[in-house]
Amino acid sequence: MKKRAAIHIAILAIAPMLLSAQEKGRAFSEQKNLDGSSCRGFASLSVKDPRLVLGTVFSADIRFTNKGGGAHFYNPFFCRLLPLPAEMAIYDGKKRYIGDLLSWQGGSRKSVASDDWRFIPSESYVGTSLSLRAGYVPNTSYGVKSNPLPPGEYYIQMVYYKAFVSSRPDRLIGNPPKQEKQLLREFRRTFSRDELFRSNAVKILFVKE
Repeated sequence: MKKRAAIHIAILAIAPMLLSAQEKGRAFSEQKNLDGSSCRGFASLSVKDPRLVLGTVFSADIRFTNKGGGAHFYNPFFCRLLPLPAEMAIYDGKKRYIGDLLSWQGGSRKSVASDDWRFIPSESYVGTSLSLRAGYVPNTSYGVKSNPLPPGEYYIQMVYYKAFVSSRPDRLIGNPPKQEKQLLREFRRTFSRDELFRSNAVKILFVKE
């Protein structure tokens, strides 16, 4: 009986912290460009038709433009077999965080390699189209088809991580193959999801069929 009471108390103590973390999420802010000492640029997000029927698949186009010198960037084409360099945050009409539309829910993965960093010349851009399901937010209560987000206005925005501008292991000066493997392991171990910069926010409207 005492053991059960102790477990109950522990759950009550932890619950507020879990709720607080969920409610806090990644707070909304306006577009913020990449403006570092060695890397500069900006991200652009677009959706062809922002009026979306719940449950249907739609595409969001993301583009990163390099305004600094030519450099390597991690996974700029958003290969989903790898940890992604950014999340696609979705906010409700009052700009409260809901979740990450690109959150990984399991499945195939591949090991990170040095060629997962791609060179982007100065004043050039890379872009890709990401397929999403309207109203579906993985790893949340809205992560099942039977319980999509309610109809209404939402905002989506790409939030890039610090990992995006991490150094390509095999291009470091005097880097032998053995050291490259160590650097790749260290990259995976310390993969940073700390925010670095953001795209514009796109307003979308979810409607019933």
